[in-house]
This record gives sequence, structure tokens and C-alpha cells, in this order.
Amino acid sequence: MKPTDHPIDKHQIYFCTFLHLLILMTASIQIAFSYLYTFLIAGVVANKRFDKHQVLTLYPTTPEHLSFIQDLENDNNIVDFWSPDDATSVRINEKVDVRFSSAVLGNIKMKLQEQKMDYEVKIANLQQLIDEQLDLKQTRGSKNGSYDYNVYHTYDEIQQWIADTANQYPNLARKSFFATSTERRNVDMLTIGKSTDKPIFLIDCGVHAREWISPAFCQCFINRMLSQYGVDPQVTRMMDEMTWMIIPLLNVDGYEYTWANDRMWRKTRSKYDTFCTGVDANRNFDINWSGEGASTEPCSNTYCGPSVESEPVVKALSDIIRKYKGNIQGYIAFHSYSQVFVYPYSYAYEDTENAAQLNDVSSRAASAIQQTTSKIYTFGPGYESMYLVSGGSKDWAYQMGVPLSYTIELRDTGKYGFLLPESQIDGTCQEMFQAMIMLAEEAITNT
Repeated sequence: MKPTDHPIDKHQIYFCTFLHLLILMTASIQIAFSYLYTFLIAGVVANKRFDKHQVLTLYPTTPEHLSFIQDLENDNNIVDFWSPDDATSVRINEKVDVRFSSAVLGNIKMKLQEQKMDYEVKIANLQQLIDEQLDLKQTRGSKNGSYDYNVYHTYDEIQQWIADTANQYPNLARKSFFATSTERRNVDMLTIGKSTDKPIFLIDCGVHAREWISPAFCQCFINRMLSQYGVDPQVTRMMDEMTWMIIPLLNVDGYEYTWANDRMWRKTRSKYDTFCTGVDANRNFDINWSGEGASTEPCSNTYCGPSVESEPVVKALSDIIRKYKGNIQGYIAFHSYSQVFVYPYSYAYEDTENAAQLNDVSSRAASAIQQTTSKIYTFGPGYESMYLVSGGSKDWAYQMGVPLSYTIELRDTGKYGFLLPESQIDGTCQEMFQAMIMLAEEAITNT
């Protein structure tokens, strides 16, 4: 043996091998947990899958086309109207977005060709879009302990955020109980402002469960108002001159269901001794209830419910508007998608007394958005800018004396539809905040 040689120690070899295996196992476990976490978050709505479901944009140009589309609504399991909400609102020479299940897609396309109706594939594989919606998952969770406003949050997370926000800003934010849902979940409200006795601006988000961008916007709007008070002059004026009553998540049962069971669920989760579940809460208000643009069929996505204000959240919102009648200067229900400022009326081909004012402030708000992010928002009375809707909240609020009453349809115009990626939350918040400045100023000036 040479002087520089050393005998091989078997124990050293075993120990090094063990360390190497331990390192590999640790790395594997970390990767496994990473994939598991990603699956639990990004694949949370895996119970019902939508593999190879497609959203088609149809272009009806004849009465025959219209009849064909209206006949499609008979089966909600294979046909889901995205825009407009139901077949009765479809018009000739206006495009229609409809989701079809993979089971009927081939037959539908063949019939469309037979009908000589033009169409295009807007979304080629819905499940892929669902899987990709949480595209900021690498930043999900807390950022140095702070709440991340650029990702979508579950019901439980939003509830905790409401409580934390009230605790963080005790002089500007007050949490209050708003309603108990059909499935016994709490619906909470945040009232923000320097005082609670100013003219009221009422906002609700998330009345339609699958429209996730709506409650996401509500959260970032509240955060900006609170965090920038005393810093941003416009925010300070808005907080000093108005009391903001905001329900960040109205349809809590439906929203929870979109995370746990069916990403495309729209309605509440109430049951009224019928085969199908849920009511369209935005067809349940006391304004031409069960009229055109609403359905009396329980399986329809636009089911108006068994009676006016049958839904606890609708009753609670209606009670708030009744309670503060005469002091509510502005009301907005945030929805998606289409990028439209919709003002009354939607239930009839009729204009409000202040239609010129509503049109003017909508125009200024849309211009502010375009200057901020270059996004184009259109505007107009509901019967013209969208379609007929009976039993809607904004029409009822206006009838109860709220002069600035809106439904605002957030991003986008259909590329993603209800599945707007997390990476577009921030842009949506930025542009819509500029619009809110215009709407708030109008409310303050005309108080």
C-alpha cells in the first residue's frame, strides 16, 4: 500500500449513500408536495370536468336560426348559454356564446352547417382553461404575511379577510352580519368611510357564482380605499364624502360550489321540492318578477325562483335598500363578462328620467378605463346594451330611488369568459378603480 492510500471505510460508503438517498428523497418529497399543493388549488374544481367542452359563438341571421337556438335551451346538461344568459334573449344579427358538452358537439356543428348558420370556436377546450385560470399559483398564499389581491380566494379566505380588514382599519372599516345563506353560511358586509352617516354608495359582488372576477375586484377596491386614505386625495374625498356599504361576496353557497364541485355553477343552492337546484338571484328582485328575460323553469340558469325575494341574500339586499331609501345615491352590482356599463332599464324597452345623466357618467367612466389600460367598455340601458332581464337588482334599486344604479360587466369580451386568468385581476382592478372615481364624483356632486 502506498503511503498516500487509505483503506476504504465501508461505514463511510454506507453513510454517504444514505445521505445521497436522503437528499434525493427530500427533493422528491418537496416536488411531490409542490404538485399536491398545485393540484389542491388549481384542480380544486375537479369533481365535475369539462374536457373537450367548447364555447361556440353563433351568428343567427334568420328567424329559423333564432328558433334553432331557442330550442337548444331544453337541456341545461349539454347546453349552457354564456352571453346572453338564456335563449329567450337571443336576437337576430347579434352573436351568441354557448357552451356545448363534448357529447353533443359533433352533432351540433353538423346541424349548424345544415342551418347554414355561421359560427366560430371561441374556447376549444373548457377544461384546459379551467386548469390554467389560476396562472399565478406560484405566488399563491401570503406574501410576507400579506393578503394577495392578485389571486382568487375561497369563501373561507374571503371571510377571514373581511374580519382581518375590519381589525386592521378600525377607524375606517366596520364588519357587520348581512345574511345567512340557504346552506347556513354567513354573508358579511364591510362598511367603509370616515363616518357612517354620509350618503351611501352600495355595492355587491358575486351574485352569480362562476363570475370570480367580481368578488376579486370588490376586495382590491376595498383595500385600495382603505390603504390610500389620507394618501391619495381622490380616495380621501371618496371616503370623507360617502359611506360605502359593500358585500364582497353575495352568493356564498354558489361560490363555494364552484370551488368544490362545478366551476360553471351560476345560481344559488336553494331547493324548493324540484328536481333542479338553485335560483338566479339576479332574477329574484321585485321588479317585473318572472317577466321577460327570466325563466319559471327550475332547471334554467335564469330561474326566477318560486316567489319574489325567495333567496335570503336577495331579501337581505332588498331590506338594506328599503331601510336606507332616500339616502343611497349609488348602487352597483358587479358581474362578468362583456365589459359593459349597464343602467336601467333592463326589464322593459323604457328609459329612466335621468337617462342622459347615466349615459354621460358611463361615457366618462369608459374613457377613464381606456386611458388607463386601453380596454374598451361600452354602455347603455340594459335593453339596448345587453338584453332583457326581469327581476334584476339595478332596476329595482332605481325604482326605489337610487339615481346612479348600475350593473357593471367586468372583463373580458369572451376569450376567457367566466374563466378570466388571475394575471388579469390587477389590470381589471386598475381600470375599474378609475371608473369608480368618476361614479363616486357624480354621486358626491349630486348629493
